[in-house]
Amino acid sequence: VPRGQVARIHGSSGTTGKPTFVAYTAEDRATWADLCARFLVAGGLRSDHLVHIAFGYGLFTGGFGLHYGVERVGAAVVPAAAGNTPRQIMLMQDLRADVLVCTPSYALNIAEVARSQGLGPQDLSIRFGHFGGEPWTEDMRHAIEEQLGILAFNNYGLSEIIGPGVS
Repeated sequence: VPRGQVARIHGSSGTTGKPTFVAYTAEDRATWADLCARFLVAGGLRSDHLVHIAFGYGLFTGGFGLHYGVERVGAAVVPAAAGNTPRQIMLMQDLRADVLVCTPSYALNIAEVARSQGLGPQDLSIRFGHFGGEPWTEDMRHAIEEQLGILAFNNYGLSEIIGPGVS
């Protein structure tokens, strides 16, 4: 499309070199929100839930894609971004989030830090988790479910194909 129709630019992580940049139109963003909303609802999200997003916001597509999908469903978003795990846990406890969105490895880190604080799954109100942004195994999914006491769902996407929500 002509540059005047570009509403946003995101990029891949650049793990294999220079990031791949992708331009989104307003229509692309609406499609993206719809795709994310579909997999979130399939994984238990409802409009009365509060969703804690611990993905990075910025060039990475994960934070924004899931954010707009959650809003499309009508649920509330805590755009916590990434990092500062003790603060993430405090926010989850204080705000009583129902859903956690982040990378699967970060979910395991959250569980580990919570345990080091003397907290268990019963101390968090999280019931579902939607994870992506990196490859993960069934063993990791089982570990996340056990350590956080949640149902864990995988979302797939790539920056080159609209971001999360592809499947």
